[in-house]
Formats: sequence, structure tokens, C-alpha cells
Amino acid sequence: MQNDAPGSLIPPEVLTPASFFGPGGSVARALKNFETRPEQEQMAAAVYKAIAARSHLVVEAGTGVGKSISYLLPAALLASRDKKKIIVATHTKALQEQLVKHDLPVVKGLLEEHGLPLKYFLLMGSANYLCLLRLERAGTHQSDLFESEEEQASAADLREWARTGASGCRSEIPLKVAQRVWEEVCRDPDICLGRKCPHKETCLYRRDLATAKQADILVVNQHLFFAGLPIPAFDAVIFDEAHNLEDVASAFMGFAVTDRQVKRLVDDIYNPKSGRGLARRLKSPPANWLADMRQAVGDVNFASKDFFQGVTEKLGFGSFEGKMPAKAKRLREPGIIPNPLAEPLLALTVLLSQALGHSQSDLEEAEIKGYLKRCLALAEQVNVFLKCGGSEHAYWAEVSYSKRNPATSIHRAPVDVADALRKELFEEGYPVILTSATLAVDGSFEMIKARLGLDKTSELLLNSPFNYDKQAVVFVPPEIPDPLDARGYEAAVIKECGLLPAAVDGGIFLLFTSWQLLVKAYGALAGKFPDRPMFRQGDKLPQHLLAEFKRAGNGILFATDTFWQGIDVPGQALACVVIARLPFLSPDSPLEEARQEWMAARGMNVFNEYTLPKAVVKFRQGFGRLIRSKTDFGAVVVLDPRIQTKRYGVKFLRSIPKCRRVNGLAELKAFFREHKF
Repeated sequence: MQNDAPGSLIPPEVLTPASFFGPGGSVARALKNFETRPEQEQMAAAVYKAIAARSHLVVEAGTGVGKSISYLLPAALLASRDKKKIIVATHTKALQEQLVKHDLPVVKGLLEEHGLPLKYFLLMGSANYLCLLRLERAGTHQSDLFESEEEQASAADLREWARTGASGCRSEIPLKVAQRVWEEVCRDPDICLGRKCPHKETCLYRRDLATAKQADILVVNQHLFFAGLPIPAFDAVIFDEAHNLEDVASAFMGFAVTDRQVKRLVDDIYNPKSGRGLARRLKSPPANWLADMRQAVGDVNFASKDFFQGVTEKLGFGSFEGKMPAKAKRLREPGIIPNPLAEPLLALTVLLSQALGHSQSDLEEAEIKGYLKRCLALAEQVNVFLKCGGSEHAYWAEVSYSKRNPATSIHRAPVDVADALRKELFEEGYPVILTSATLAVDGSFEMIKARLGLDKTSELLLNSPFNYDKQAVVFVPPEIPDPLDARGYEAAVIKECGLLPAAVDGGIFLLFTSWQLLVKAYGALAGKFPDRPMFRQGDKLPQHLLAEFKRAGNGILFATDTFWQGIDVPGQALACVVIARLPFLSPDSPLEEARQEWMAARGMNVFNEYTLPKAVVKFRQGFGRLIRSKTDFGAVVVLDPRIQTKRYGVKFLRSIPKCRRVNGLAELKAFFREHKF
């Protein structure tokens, strides 16, 4: 192992990732409490080789490997020294911020010790950037755009800040900007004037784009990567959180339209209640045009209500009381209702087209064209939805119930993205690195490769360096009924959840796959533990719930999908993760149902090749919430007897690190007595 201690620097041309690791090396000096991990060096070497050889790589790195440094360091070395541009695409904003604010500054410092400069940048989607022209327009039409004094004051504060602000990215603006205000002043690609814009020389977005083009490493989210523009040309892409890639690609290749989205679009053109909107701002509309527009807007609003109500009635939606998650119903045949939106939307687009010839400025013209484009897209999406053509896509409607009026939406998504990704990603000629802590099932990458269309790739499976045999135990309570016995199973789950706080001093995650069971369990246990704060997903924003849970130190959190992955709670604040049920995807989810039908029609064993592997990956994600450092310890409690009684249960157990098993609450208590926080 080469050492790069001060005074013995290695020439840049012979640097490799191994040059930075090892006791006393530059990584150890740069990172507080760094411990040499062979897995980290292995991953760095594999990423370096894949990028240099222009080959694909799938690498799973267990918790504690130090995954981000493992790919950033070799990527940065090749980018800086060999003039390659590399994209890092993540699924969550939290990881993007970690990379840019913590990990990349460390890597930059390591390279600079060898005289290698590094430029990196985080590029967000358009809606995250302030548009100076729209901000200026908001000042001119303030009373027309904003209903409250609070919104007007927020816009004024933003204009004052923009005079000297260094960035147009919303996350960098040190002001609390009302959402309604931001929607009126953020960059909108449909109405961007580009080179015609009077603010083109000071455009904050163009400034960030120019910086992005100069960056050696560009960090983006996965959806922006698939959207393509304005990402500059690159030589390699690294997808972190790659277990989400199929869902991101499917969402990008499909569409979703909500009734509120339609209402907002029409209100932005002309709001009959407030008298505000684009139509009122036009300086010289055609004769009688405004009256015709009022009629057209009213017709679209009525037609939209008829459309969404007709869809939900035909698909047999029931009703709920209280706060419930989205309920979905699949559309299986075309023409379930006539298209009431077709004629009103056509009339609206005709009126917008007429206004184009009377626009008084480039911005007016761009705004009209932008709304015209959206109306045409909406008309096309409604038409495609009602045609419901082919088994290659799933079509469904959802109703989201809340304390407000329910929101209804229509959806279309491809059931398989493998062919599209094979052609448009993996056969493009640049190396693609996929990494996550959870990609393999029972030691195999076959499922992720098949789902993404990745035919030829190198593979690397790295276990966590943590000592799970000493740090964690697994407990499967005896005598819990099979979930097929719904009533008995639910009662047993609630009972066990009520017994655990007496055995666990620290915080507890109760992870459910069913919202209904979550609600029942919370209702049954609320108030039973006066010394332990209780939290329920949905009562507050996830980030606020998580922050309060961490501060509590011994809280109990009832959660569903959001908290199964991407959550980091080290120490006593999370001492026990309870997995209420093996996380098989619901077969009556419209997209999942359509996917499984599509697979079965092609002769696949749907359970073994898809349903089971997906459940194992999700199980591993839930399990991975527990041990986040070498000093952590805790228990994973599985309240589903199938992990022991079904033949497939061994796949779940083999896919997590080897842990000691405990057989009762007494043993669980003893484990926590042995490991004091």
C-alpha cells in the first residue's frame, strides 16, 4: 500500500484510489474517527476500473462501508486528472446535500494535496430557481397575482434580496418564501425567453448552468437526469440509491394528472372568482375575447368535475372518513366514459391561439404559448388515459382522502422499463455505475439487472464492516397467526407492539405495510406509555417527525413506506425496528397488478422472479434503519411468522447480516441490559 503522508506525495499521474486509503493516509487525516475498511478500498478500486475501462458496474455496499467516498474519490481523480466529466445522480435531496456540503469538500481537499483542482456543482430542476423576469412581472402585476398582503410582502422581500443574491436556487435563499409566491416567480421552461430575455446577462439559472458546464463532477437528481436537458455532455454516470431507479424511470415515462392541477391551470389563465389570471393581464386582447374566455374557463371547470367524478364512479370508489392514504383503482378497458374535456379544452386552446397575435411583449407571447402547450398536453393525456391502450402500460385513478376535499388523479405508467433503459442508458457508450446498500437478493443481482435491462456488467457485493453478531439481535415472537387470519394477526401485532416498550429503553420504529393496521395500532396504544412520546406518520411532515423523534431519545414512531429507507437515526434514539409484516407489494396496486400480468403473459414465474425479490429488498431496507455506526446496537423484531414457516422465509434471513436470535421478551430485555447506551 502506498502512503501519501506529507513530504512523500505521489505524482498525480500514478495516483490510484489505493493511494489515499490506509492507516495514516490522506483519507484518515481528512475524516474524523476514520477507520480503515477493506470494503471501502475495494469499492473505490472497482469504480475507478469501471470508469477508466468504460464498462458498467453494479456494486452493493452495506451500511458502514463509506459508499459515497468510495465512488466520489475515484470519480474525482479521473475527472480532475484525466479531464472526464462525471454525473452523480441521487434519488433524495438529503443525499445530494450530503455529497455537496460534506463529502465532495473532503475529496476536493484530498486531490488538492496532489496539485489536482476539482470543481463540483449541484444542479437542480427548473422549478428550484428564481426567474428575474417573472419576479419583475410579479412586481408590476402584484395585486393581480397575489391575494393576500402576506404574499405581496413575501414577493417584495424576494425582490430586495435578488438585487445582491449570489444564487437563484431556492434552498440557498435565506428567506421564507410563500409557496404561492414561489410558483409565480420560479423559472418556468415553457415561458423562458432565453436569449430574448432582458435579464439574460444576470439570469441566475444561466449562471448556474454555466457553472455546471465547468464542473468536473455534477450532482443531480435521477429524474433530472432522465429529463436530459440541461445536463451537459458527460463521460460517466453514477446512480446512488439505485434501488429506486426503476420507479423513477417509470414515473418519468408516464404521467399523472390531478383535478387540482387542472383547476390551477385554468385559474392561472382566468380565475372567475378573483378576476385574476393571464387573461386579465393581457394589454390588448381581441374584441369580446375576455367574455369568451370567461365562458371557456367555466366550461373547462365544469367538464373537469364531470370527468374526474365520472371516472371515480365508473371505477367504483367508495368514501372514507378521516385522514387516509390514496386509494387506487385500475382502468382496464377503453371508453368507460365519454371525454367531457375534449371540446372545452379545444375552445380554450383556440382562444389562447387568437391571443397570440395580440401579445404586446415577448413575455406575454411566451406566457400564452406556455399555457397553450399545457392545455394541449392535458387534452392529450386525458385522451390517452380514456383510450387505455395496450398491456405495456398500466392505467389507474387515485383518490387521496384528507381533512380537505379529496383529490382525484389519473395515471399512466409503463409496466416494464428494461427495453427503454437498455437502449437509452446502457447502450449509449458511457459507463454506468449503480450503487446502493440494497441491490442484491440472496447474494444475486439478477433481479435489478433484469428490471433495468442491464445485460453486461461487472458486479461487486460488499458486506457491512459492522459486527452485527454482537451489535444486533433478531426476534420473531412465537404464536403470531399467519396474516391470512387477518383479525387474529392484527390483534397479535398490536399486542406485541404494546409489550415491546417495556423491553426497549431507546426509540422504536414500528414499520407497517398497511395504513389501516397502522391506524388501528396507534389508536389502541396511544396514551398507554406516558413516559414515551408517540409519533404517527401523516400528522406532520416526515422531516419534522424525524427531528422530534431523534430529540425524544425514547420515542415510538408508527410509520409506513416513507420511513423504510433513507432514514438515519444513530444511537439510543433508535434501538428497535419492528417490521410488522413481510413487505410484499400489494398485488391489487394497479401498477403492480399490471406488471405481474405482463410478466405472467411472458411465461415468467412472477413470485420467484419479481414479487419475492422485491419484498426481500424492501425488508433489507427496513432492517438497515437499525445499525448506523460501530457503536450502535439494537433489535429487529419481525411480527410475521412466515419468515420461519414458509420455505421462502430463509431468503429474507439470508439477505441480512448474520445476527443472534432471541426467543422471548426476557432474552430481549437481557440483550439491552448487556448493552447500555
